[in-house]
Amino acid sequence: MELTLETPYSGDYGTVLDEAQRDQKQGARPKLKNRIANMEEYETVLLGYPNWWASVPMPIATFLEGYDFSGKTIVPFCSHGGGRFGQSLTAIAKLAPKAKMGDGLSVHYTGGGTLGSDIDAWLGRNGLR
Repeated sequence: MELTLETPYSGDYGTVLDEAQRDQKQGARPKLKNRIANMEEYETVLLGYPNWWASVPMPIATFLEGYDFSGKTIVPFCSHGGGRFGQSLTAIAKLAPKAKMGDGLSVHYTGGGTLGSDIDAWLGRNGLR
C-alpha cells in the first residue's frame, strides 16, 4: 500500500525538499488519506521509505504511530544517496516499540548491478521466500 497524504508534498523537487525538511525539524505528523482497515490480519509489514536526513519521512512516523504493531514484524527497506539507514531503524523502533524488527535492506538510489540478488537474499534472511 502506498501512503498518500491528505495534503501532498509539492511536485517540485526543490520545494518538496524544503517541505520535507520543515516537517522533519518540526516532528510533524502529516495526515494520511488511506488507512488499513484490517491491520490485525497482518503479521509482517514490509516498510519501504527513502532516507530523509538520516531518518524516516514524517508520513512513515504517522503510519507507525497509527497502528498497534504488537506481535508484528516490521521488515524495513530504504533508498538512500549514501547514508544507508542513518538513524531510521532507531526511529522505527521508537515509533513502534512493540514490534519486532526484521533484517533491513538499504538500497542506493542507483540500485546497483546486484539489486535483484540483494533483494532475493534479503527476503530469504527474513523468511519471506
